Amino acid sequence: MIITCKKEVPFRWIFFAVLPWISYAFNSQTMSVAFLFSLKKFVENPAGLTFIISLPGFVSLFIVPLVNFISDRVWTPYGRRKPFVLGAWIGSATALALMPLMPNFWGLLAVYIVYNIFNDVGGNQGPMEPLCQEIVPPHQRGRSTGTNQWLGNLTTMVFFFFALGRFDDVRYMAGVPLSGEKVIYWSAGLIVAAVFLAVSLGIKETDQKSRLRGERLNFKNFFGGVFDRELWPVFLLVFSTVMLNSSLGSLGNLLYTDQWNYTKQEMGVNVVIGGIINMFIIVFLAMAADKLNRMRAYQVLICAALFVKAAYFGYINYILPDHRPSLVELVVFGETLSIIGMLTGMVYTPLVYDYVTRNKMGTYMAGAGILGRITYLTTLNGIGLFVWGYALIFQPPAGEMARVVLRDETPQSEVSSLVRSAAWTDPKTGGPVAASDVHVKSWMANGVDLPMGRCWEVRLRDKASEQLAAEKERLNNESSVAASEEKALRERLASPKAGSLSAMEHARLEADAKKSRVAEAVARIQAIDEDLARRAQNLQTQARTVFGNRILADGDQLLGAKMGEALLVEFATTARPHGGRLEKILTDLRQERGDIIDLRPVKLDNGYGLAVSLIAEPQMDEKRLVGDLQAAVERIAAKRDPRLMKPGVPPPAVRRQPTLALDLMVVEEPLDRRVSPIMRIANGVLRLFDSAPLPDRRLSAVARNLRVPEETDHVRVYPGPGDAKSISVLAVIKPGAAKAGSLDDAVGRRLKDLLARQDPATVAQARALYDRVETVGAGKQITVARPFVKAAYAPMKYDYMAGYICMFTLGLVGLCLTFQFQKLERKGLIRKRGWEEAESL
Repeated sequence: MIITCKKEVPFRWIFFAVLPWISYAFNSQTMSVAFLFSLKKFVENPAGLTFIISLPGFVSLFIVPLVNFISDRVWTPYGRRKPFVLGAWIGSATALALMPLMPNFWGLLAVYIVYNIFNDVGGNQGPMEPLCQEIVPPHQRGRSTGTNQWLGNLTTMVFFFFALGRFDDVRYMAGVPLSGEKVIYWSAGLIVAAVFLAVSLGIKETDQKSRLRGERLNFKNFFGGVFDRELWPVFLLVFSTVMLNSSLGSLGNLLYTDQWNYTKQEMGVNVVIGGIINMFIIVFLAMAADKLNRMRAYQVLICAALFVKAAYFGYINYILPDHRPSLVELVVFGETLSIIGMLTGMVYTPLVYDYVTRNKMGTYMAGAGILGRITYLTTLNGIGLFVWGYALIFQPPAGEMARVVLRDETPQSEVSSLVRSAAWTDPKTGGPVAASDVHVKSWMANGVDLPMGRCWEVRLRDKASEQLAAEKERLNNESSVAASEEKALRERLASPKAGSLSAMEHARLEADAKKSRVAEAVARIQAIDEDLARRAQNLQTQARTVFGNRILADGDQLLGAKMGEALLVEFATTARPHGGRLEKILTDLRQERGDIIDLRPVKLDNGYGLAVSLIAEPQMDEKRLVGDLQAAVERIAAKRDPRLMKPGVPPPAVRRQPTLALDLMVVEEPLDRRVSPIMRIANGVLRLFDSAPLPDRRLSAVARNLRVPEETDHVRVYPGPGDAKSISVLAVIKPGAAKAGSLDDAVGRRLKDLLARQDPATVAQARALYDRVETVGAGKQITVARPFVKAAYAPMKYDYMAGYICMFTLGLVGLCLTFQFQKLERKGLIRKRGWEEAESL
């Protein structure tokens, strides 16, 4: 049994005292990350999201201070802190169980607020924090905070790696659907139940005979106690810390998923990588935390955090051409900030309690809760509003969008001047629109932002379209819920335990009503889609008029097409080739021989083998070529997979097949030559292990996806001739095997001209390959040029990184407050009363 108020405690007591923070860490991620994705089904606007997420904070503003204040002034047979904590955990667990079952926005919001009310009473900002500090003496609180962070880090890793990535999954158990969303919330509730048992049975509070016991709760006593002359100067540190810790909050998750297009699982992997590193770093930081000059270390760490945040913002916005960090860069910056943040926390928590006596810890928490909540709500909503306002001023507006491709690379200034000088009209009414409502910016699928471009995205601000899109989103959500409810009702009717005839009739009528509601919603959604499509088509027509003959003529994106011949050589292997090793052998072969097309596994009559394709020249010495090729393949295969091939075995088959080559103009640079400084260092390290990514990795990915057995099983994609923004696709074809493509449009006519000597079936096969390249390339961020890439409604995109500007400014204010605190301490207005109390025991 752990007993409070001891002068020295063993480490196992410290470990047990911070066990509830496992629950707090998991629940914090559940309510900040998982709840955000639950909420985003109903709300998109970042200012709206931050406002809804901050709503419980307004309730916390009253509950947390009152509970903490009272916990200093009561005593029960179970202690003064435990009754609040244990009672609240029962309510928290119940709310977590109900949350994923809510069918609509209002139900979700209601349970969210109820959960947060109980969490205010039993959370880590309530009486549990003073209870932990009463168990751990001042000189051991650095290790306590370090252990707390270690457990929290481990819990966060578990959440992001095992839980978050499964949020959208659905599994069936005994025929009942069980979503990952439900599992996350219910797991959080079970963890709360576990720590409930641990604290209720494992901790005993010591009666300290506080002189505050029995003091009545009224306005005068509350504010008189909170603003006690011993406590109010300490609130300067609280205020400064909230300012310094201001962040994007839940918007940070949207930065990953919406702006940088990482999946929830990828986001989780990033957190886990940093978490694994932290598991070791925290141990060393915790050992050092109790030996530092806390105030001086705190200020140094603040400066370091501000510097890294400024560097992070500058790196993303001014160094990376696509403004999207790689996983390595996220780990570098994230881990740097994480280490600074962990050490800051280990210094700050003991630092504050050095100035507070045990009997006033609850009162201090009450004042800190009021000030912290007010500041937190202000900064959180302020950052959300800042991001929203920044988007209104600097981001492309919501409305119609058309992406137009020009014949030549054109500078931003020239295109902007052309667009501003043109007369644009409203797509619906035909009335004139202001030049400020039309936005143009270069566009590439990989997000690279350059002052010169071939493809330009024209946006027209249209409030009416924005309202239609919002209505469509609402109808989609409502119809999805109604369809699920109808399905449940139908299943209940089909069950042997459907109930009485009247109950079945009522359920049938309700199911029919929901089916009708879904049909009405689907019809309205279809009408909205058609209206939005017409508006976008109108903008495309206007863009065609404005840009005129600058626009690429359809068909001119096809720079060349020709037929050739390939030599296919098969080599026997001792086992079925491994896919990953096979791609590395292919890469090595291509680097050694420029005539290699592809390398594929084949099934031979008596086992497995490799089929190597290479360009066949008319006058080549085939026997010598096959011998040289065999030597190269055996040598490279022996390096990658020593037991794959037996040297000297003659090729089972050598044959010739026709090839088709297409040269295509594209919007993006096909090679990834713009390597950031951090990735240059990372690639240098990866080269030591032969794992550095190659500049042509997107082209290789396109080639892999173009492989189709019995059609084009051997494909190579490489940079095109002359133009930096072109690609060449070389495919070994089987005549008549592929599906024929249309030849009635401009691309088809261009292929007829380029392949005039070929039969119509071959030309149609070339068109089919072109269509596949266009589709596959789009999925790999390589866009085949055409007059208009896309015309559709486009929502406003938010630049969540803009929030770092606001965060940096708030951090500077917080730093200045710490210097003011030092000034008051030097004047004797602040004393380390908590430390003095512990020393007197």
